[in-house]
Order: sequence, then structure tokens, then C-alpha cells
Amino acid sequence: MTSPLISIIIISYNMAREIPRTVQSFLPPYQTQINPKDIEILVMENGSSAPIAPHIVKSWPDNVRYVPVPHPAPSPAKALNLGAELSMGDWVCPVIDGARMVSPGLLHNAKKLMNIHEDPVIATLGWHLGDKPQQDNMAHGYNQTAEDALLESINWPQDGYKLFDISCLGKSAGGAWLKPISESNVLFMRKTTYQSLGGYDEAFDIPGGGLVNLDFFTRAISDEARDYILLMSEASFHQFHGGVSTSRNVRLPSLKDKSRTTWQIYDAQYQSLRGRPFKAPKRPPALYGQLHPQLHRLLLLSADIYNDMETLSQN
Repeated sequence: MTSPLISIIIISYNMAREIPRTVQSFLPPYQTQINPKDIEILVMENGSSAPIAPHIVKSWPDNVRYVPVPHPAPSPAKALNLGAELSMGDWVCPVIDGARMVSPGLLHNAKKLMNIHEDPVIATLGWHLGDKPQQDNMAHGYNQTAEDALLESINWPQDGYKLFDISCLGKSAGGAWLKPISESNVLFMRKTTYQSLGGYDEAFDIPGGGLVNLDFFTRAISDEARDYILLMSEASFHQFHGGVSTSRNVRLPSLKDKSRTTWQIYDAQYQSLRGRPFKAPKRPPALYGQLHPQLHRLLLLSADIYNDMETLSQN
């Protein structure tokens, strides 16, 4: 059996509704100009109380594996590292939140960069389905039913780029392509690079992982000798599932400390592990790809916001 080029590692935790869409979005024919033999998908089942339905798992092609994580931890870090260990590809694509669908040219464009650059980190912007980031939108009644209606309105998956029409940028990517981002929810790197970084730090043991994804991304792009590239017209799109990360500005009963917001708890753990508060990386990426028509308006808006911020910083 020929080894795949890319191993996509998707974490599943109580996402029976969302994971099938995510898996579909990573597979041909939705993914264009990519050979199924080039990829494998490992869906890492991290202890869900309601796992993926057996008939759905059975419907997946042979290059998709559903892997129960032994002794699953509240943080997805262990499951991601196990997935990387089990992966057969030369390149890995860790997807810490399995509720993230992707755009149709993601793998094709990532593969082109893999053929050009020796050891890059290839990142994408994170979007949220809905007209506001889901941390805010849930207070306005946004839920899974509303989201299903949104996806039906664009007849997904017929044209995956229409996801941009019903989505907004996540808060970690508010400057789009014109300002550094603080994390990427779907990124690519060599498996050897992942291993040299030590993978995801399992000391981030808060449910959902706390700032483990931001920490991993920051470490991954910190070496200036390694090319850091941001895809312009490809992205991930977060489906609403009531997870910790989309509720980080509220107080969660799942975390014992009720006096602080989720973000404050996350940052406190980051400080205990890294000895400093979290600060988003300042390194700007190289940009790659053609801008789809759906994104022209966003680019102009981002330029306006960027110019306004630059003006304010100079006054």
C-alpha cells in the first residue's frame, strides 16, 4: 500500500452532527484536483458520550479511519499527538476542533506549496458560520437549527466557496490577511517538523485544551528559517456545537472557577506554563493564492480597518 502524502488528524468530541460534514469537506470530490490516494483522514474519537453513528463510519471510504483514543483526556492534545504518531503521511494537518469544515481548494493549494517549499508551515484563516463570531452570536439565538438553515440556503456542498457568503472571521483572525493571526485551526507541516516541536503540549490539560492551539501555532512559526505561508482563498469554517472555545467570553459551569471568564482561566494556565501572559505572534506570513470574488469586499474592509488602526497608533 502506497503511503499518503497528507495525514489529516481530526479531533471528535460530541460532534456527531458536525464531524460528517467536516470529513466530507476534506474528501474528493468536494476537494478539487486532489487524488484520494494523496490523503488519509484519522478521526480521533476522544471519549464522546455520543460517538459517531456506526452507519456513518461505515459509509466513509477506506482512507478514513475512526480511531478511539485509549484513556481519553479532557484536552485534545493527547489525541492529536496520538493521531500524528499513527499517521502514515509525510505531512500532517492537525485539526484540533473537528467541527471545522474547509473550502474546496484547500488540499490542492497546500500540495502545490509542499512541492515548492522544503519545510513550510501552511496556515489558513478561521471563519465562523453565521454573521457574528459564535462567542457573540449565541447570545442572539444562534444555534444548530439556525446553522442548518444557513447551510441549506447555499445548497452546501454544491459550491463550497459560498461558505464565505454566510460566515464571518473568527476573533483570532480579525485582521484577515493584513495583520498577524494568533492561531490557525487547519494548518499543514511536515510530520518531522511536528515531531521536532514536540507536538501539542499535553500540559495544557483544561477541557478543550485552553490555549494549546495558540501555543502550538506560535511555536510552529517562531523559527524564521521556516517559511510561514497563509492561504488567501482557502479557510476553515466553524460549525456551532456549544464547545468551550466558542464560549470563552462567558463563565462556564464545566470549569470549576466561576469567578473568571474562560479566557482568563486559559491565560492563567498559559502563564503558569510559559512564564508570561499570552501574546499573539507578530510574524507576518507570506500570502499565497488568488482571491475569490467572494473575498474582494473583505479585503477592502480589512484594508480600511488596518489603515484606521495605523492612523490611531501614530496619533
